Amino acid sequence: MREMLCTAADQARRVDPQFAAKYQRLMVGDRHHESAICHLATDLVTRIAACIRTGRPHALRDVDGTPITEAEGRAIVKARYKLNPRRRDNVRHKRMCERRQACGGPGVPAVAMRSNSPAHQDPPTSRQVT
Repeated sequence: MREMLCTAADQARRVDPQFAAKYQRLMVGDRHHESAICHLATDLVTRIAACIRTGRPHALRDVDGTPITEAEGRAIVKARYKLNPRRRDNVRHKRMCERRQACGGPGVPAVAMRSNSPAHQDPPTSRQVT
C-alpha cells in the first residue's frame, strides 16, 4: 500500500500545483526525492480521508484555491514548478558524501570503523568446568 501511495503522490505532483509547490519547497530544503515523495504521500492520505469523510470527489485547485482542470494543472506545474535536474543530483551527491563520512570516510580512523566487527573483538574467555 505504501508503494502505491508513493507512486500516486509522485504522479500527483505532476498535475496538482499544491503538491508541486510542496515538492519544490522540500527539494530546495535539501530533501532527497524519496523523502519528499513520502511527505506528499502523507498529504495524499489526508486528502483521501477528507473525500471519504465528506462524500465529495476531490477537485484540483491552484495554490490560491481557484478550481482548475487537469490540463490547466499540468500547464501550471510545468510553468511554475520546474526543478533544476542538477539541483536534484547535487542533493543526492551531497547526501552520499555525508553518509560516506559518517561510515568511515576521510577523517575517520580505520580502527574506529573496525571496532564492532566480529574479527576484531576480544576473544571469549574460556572457563574450565570443575
